[in-house]
Amino acid sequence: MPNERSRTPPVDWTEHRAQQLARLGEHCLDVLVIGGGIVGAGVARDAALRGLRTGLVEQHDFAFGTSSRSSRLLHGGLRYLAQGRIGLVYQASHEKRILHQIAPHLAQPLRFIFPAYRGTAWPFWQLRVGVKLYDWLCGGRNFEPSRSLSRDEVGQQVPGLVDADLIGAVQYCDALTNDARLV
Repeated sequence: MPNERSRTPPVDWTEHRAQQLARLGEHCLDVLVIGGGIVGAGVARDAALRGLRTGLVEQHDFAFGTSSRSSRLLHGGLRYLAQGRIGLVYQASHEKRILHQIAPHLAQPLRFIFPAYRGTAWPFWQLRVGVKLYDWLCGGRNFEPSRSLSRDEVGQQVPGLVDADLIGAVQYCDALTNDARLV
């Protein structure tokens, strides 16, 4: 038996959208942001908090485009660290901490285990140095300190992981978000 919602006809937003756009055109704006994804919504919020008369338009629904297809990770980026983009890693890590402080429900800590295998491009010592540098760039206030894992510890934490040539792993923390909720 269909529920009450399924019998309700879909809303025709065309008229409503036209009314909203007409209303938007009646006012003088300081800023008009085009795109209601994570960046557009953030820019609009920042402009409004600074006292600017701000409008935001989106072709579809908020968080429809790229924002709906992201990894949902808030991270400083070990990959960026490997590329030497230390400033970017520092800034991203700093913003991750701020979001966790002001909205902890939108920045939930998530542990990662990065295995190290013999004969790969990422030697174990580089991974260990990299995650410690990452901790430091997080201002020493990442969700929890990174650590090295022995081969046996990796096997206990990740059963079924291919262990041929496995040396060990590093464990570090980033955060998971619901980016549509950020919008």
